[in-house]
Amino acid sequence: MFEQPVALTTRRLRNAKKLRYQYVNNLSAKFNRLERITNTNGLPTPENSAAESSENEEALQRKKKRIRRRLKSAAGESYSDSESDEVDNNHDNEVVEDEEEDQERKFLNNYELPQESFEKWQDDPSKRVPIQRSKISFTKYQRLRRHAKRKMNTSIDLASKRNKIYMDTISEGFEMVDPVDGKPDTFQMKHISILTTLLHLHVSRREWDAAYTCFALLIRVPKVDIRNIWGIGDLILREREPIKSLEFLSWMSSVYSSRSAFAEDVNHRTPPVFTKGSKTHVPKFATTWMWESLIQCTKNSLETGELEQIESNDGLQDLIERISEMVLAPPYMDASEVWFIYGLCHLIKADILSNQFDGRLAGSARDIASNQVIQHIQRTKSCLQTCLSKGDFKYPKRYIERQLEEFEKRLDRQEDTPDDSDHEVESLHDKLDTQSIESDDDSS
Repeated sequence: MFEQPVALTTRRLRNAKKLRYQYVNNLSAKFNRLERITNTNGLPTPENSAAESSENEEALQRKKKRIRRRLKSAAGESYSDSESDEVDNNHDNEVVEDEEEDQERKFLNNYELPQESFEKWQDDPSKRVPIQRSKISFTKYQRLRRHAKRKMNTSIDLASKRNKIYMDTISEGFEMVDPVDGKPDTFQMKHISILTTLLHLHVSRREWDAAYTCFALLIRVPKVDIRNIWGIGDLILREREPIKSLEFLSWMSSVYSSRSAFAEDVNHRTPPVFTKGSKTHVPKFATTWMWESLIQCTKNSLETGELEQIESNDGLQDLIERISEMVLAPPYMDASEVWFIYGLCHLIKADILSNQFDGRLAGSARDIASNQVIQHIQRTKSCLQTCLSKGDFKYPKRYIERQLEEFEKRLDRQEDTPDDSDHEVESLHDKLDTQSIESDDDSS
């Protein structure tokens, strides 16, 4: 009924994916050569179409040179043999490099940063160009398919019988359903299927204790990958114990870090990028941990109602120090969302420090307190500027700037001195009506 959170670790599935990637890469390469497409990155938007047309000029120049050499050869004129030999050698080297290159890595190179291929439409009418659209006939598709399968004859011959059937199926345009998504074939898979169903049912009924029991049993099964069900696990822990939820997300960020050395080719692991992260993708459980920690720190400061002195070991300061270490290396240093969260941490810190700023301080104590607020304000501006430079994240800039200006105004606010307060008290006494009121006995 529900998708089973099982990590596929078999060698057969790994080899089947390699065959699929190789087949898709061969189809794309042949189609690009037929259509004379040199730039394969980006969507067919007017801006990208203009870039393709400019890059195709170099390919057209090379084609003209080849035609010129052939005409000179047919006419008996001398031409540079070294140049033609160099072109042939380069072509042979490209074929060898294509065979040795990892097909999966070659396929995923086009999808490392999908946000860079978002559609960009020009507002200026002078820069608008029509989209380059092209259709392919069934005859051309059959020719492309035969060429792609002919280039991978060796890989297909060495594949298993099941992978050969899989290759024939996807080349015809169909998809094979893996047994893990169908009927369970072992007792272990049966237990996983039942626990997964019970987990979702208890969550839908908001029975958190029973759901926690199912989640605790499920993650202890050897084949279950916790990265496939961390979201529902975080929901259960947040409803039961919010502190445990933050500890769970922090543990996920530390254990499944993108900087950990793990040979996936040896272990045949196939977790998707959106569940584990990579050198260019920040895992979602890491950003979720940052947001939840920031919200929890802000909520605690509001619930206490007292702006106490923040020590170095408090939650917000620990979060700032943790993120400052994370942004030193990819993928966090290239993630605009992480920089925005980092800027918000300094923003909240500046808000708390400016609220507790005592205007009656003087000398070095006043300078130290003022410099702390100014330092966090400057770091907030620096982090938000870095976030904007990435170009794929938007936030209410004017609202945040007004907040920062308000923090700076708090530093200039002067409270009443003790002498002034005593003078006001004396003036109030002078204004009071101190005339004695005659009693009834005296009047009589």
